[in-house]
Amino acid sequence: MPQPLTSELPVLRKVVRSSTIDLISDQIRNAIYSGSLAPGQSINEVRTAELLDVSRPSLRESLQRLVSEGVMTHAPGRGVWVKRMRPDDIDDVYAVREAIEAQAVKIVIRSSKPIARIHQSLDRLEHAIEENAARIIGDADLDFHHSIVACSGSIRLSDLMKVSMVHTRLLSLSDPRGYEVRCDLIETHRQLTEAIASGNEARSLTIVGKVMAGAAARLHNPLTEPEAVIVKADDRESPIDDQWSQLRDTMRS
Repeated sequence: MPQPLTSELPVLRKVVRSSTIDLISDQIRNAIYSGSLAPGQSINEVRTAELLDVSRPSLRESLQRLVSEGVMTHAPGRGVWVKRMRPDDIDDVYAVREAIEAQAVKIVIRSSKPIARIHQSLDRLEHAIEENAARIIGDADLDFHHSIVACSGSIRLSDLMKVSMVHTRLLSLSDPRGYEVRCDLIETHRQLTEAIASGNEARSLTIVGKVMAGAAARLHNPLTEPEAVIVKADDRESPIDDQWSQLRDTMRS
C-alpha cells in the first residue's frame, strides 16, 4: 500500500531564488517538521547558506523570522538553534491550534465551502493507521487538521496553521518519552468530518476543542488517558538521508 501524503509543508529542495526569504524559511521549517533538524540543533550560518545556495544576509533574515515565529531560539554569543519545547509551551501551542481550526470551521460551515479535501485527508489517515508507523500517522493526522484550514480558503489562517503545525511537531519531538502518537482517534475524526459536512457548527467546535484538550493533556501526563492506544517511533523512522544529513553531526547545540 502506498504511503499517505505528508502534511503540506513545502518539500525539501534547494532554494532556487537566493533572495526569497519565504523560500528559505519554508526550507528550514520543513526540515524541522520532517525531523531532519531536531530540537536543540544549532544552525551554522556559513554551512547552511552553502547548503541552500543562498546568501548569508538572506539566511540571517530568514532565521530572524523563524525566531519571531517561535520555531528557532537565539541567544547572544550562542547563535541560533531549533527550539526545544518545554511543558510550559504545551497549552499555548494547542490554544493557538484550537483558535485557528475553530475559525476555519466557522468559515467552512457558514460559507458552505467544498470539503472534498477533508474527506480525502480522512481516508489517508485511515490508511496511515493501518501502516502502524508513528511518523506516518502523525503526518496524516496533521494533514487532516490542515485540510480543514485549507478548505476555509483563508491564506492568513493557512499561513498561521503552517507555523502551528511545526510547533505541534516540535512538541512531540521534544518529548523526553520520544516521538509517539495516539492512533485510536479515527472515530473522533470521522465525527468531526460528519459535523462539518452537516453544517453543525456547535458540534464541530466542541469536537475541535475536545481533540486539542486531549492532546495537550496527554503530553502533560500520559496517565490521564490510560486507555489510549499509542504508537511509538522506532529506529526505522529516524531522519532520512536528505540534504541536511551532512550537517547533523556538527550542528548539535
